[in-house]
Amino acid sequence: MKPGVPVPVDPDSSAPLANVIFPTDNTAVEPVFSPEVTNVVQALTREWEHQDELLAAGLRPSLTALVYGPPGTGKTTLALRLAKQLQLPAVIVRLDGLISSLLGTTARNLGALFDFANRYDCVLILDEFDAIAKVRDDPNEVGEIKRVVNALLQNLDGRSRAGITFGLTNHEALLDPAVWRRFEVQVPIPLPGPVERAAIVEASLGAAPVALSEAKLIAWLTDGMSGAEVSTVCDKWLKRRIVDADTDASPADVVVQAVATTAARYGTSAASRFSNRDELMIGLARDADARFAQADIAHLLGVNVKTVRRRLNEPQSEVAHD
Repeated sequence: MKPGVPVPVDPDSSAPLANVIFPTDNTAVEPVFSPEVTNVVQALTREWEHQDELLAAGLRPSLTALVYGPPGTGKTTLALRLAKQLQLPAVIVRLDGLISSLLGTTARNLGALFDFANRYDCVLILDEFDAIAKVRDDPNEVGEIKRVVNALLQNLDGRSRAGITFGLTNHEALLDPAVWRRFEVQVPIPLPGPVERAAIVEASLGAAPVALSEAKLIAWLTDGMSGAEVSTVCDKWLKRRIVDADTDASPADVVVQAVATTAARYGTSAASRFSNRDELMIGLARDADARFAQADIAHLLGVNVKTVRRRLNEPQSEVAHD
């Protein structure tokens, strides 16, 4: 496949059915995953890198992977990164864009898309996979979507030995059971844990001069957020540090506001558990895993260590309602 190759289009709207990203234009970086996910990804990559040896032994590498998990956890980045490592073009398809209101057009679009991908050595990335891979016995779906799922299964079977295929979804519970069986590797991508959030914060802040306690606070308060949301918090925090430089806002104030304005899912983050500075102080001091020293807490809240020590020694009910 060479740059400029024409991609298939919807016959009614003339909209392209796919976007091709060549290795020279692929800027995907290695996502931050848990060790369990990283091990699965590395094992899959090694299979593809050693396919000649596997074929000589009468084996073949796994060519299909279903990647699922909450939005913003790095599913698309993972697929793009592997395409870049293998120096293959990535053919990205948002399957919700293939759906047509005209009877039969969606299935034809699917066929044209797979015919295109099967002609080239490429990585086919099927984003929003649940849009056309829904359970066929769902009473809320019309007969057309059932025919589309059948067409999808046939096309997946036809591509099973033609090239690498990724299915990406945020809603794995909607997938038809027969779809799962078409993917040799199934990779769940969970929300980042404490270690992963700390790594994402470090990568997102880059060379910016940041106190260790402030970076730790961002990672701590973004519990429950996706990797993309953690990166957004870091970006907002860096900007707020500049624009609020001449205010009395403490480092904790800036971080909490960055977290609060990042996503509608703010109510699921650690920051939502603290309604005032004293509650935040207690939370930081009593989290044995995070290990915030009293000096760290004093810096974050813009007070001195004696104040932190005195407040922490007061009865909790008095601190919380003072």
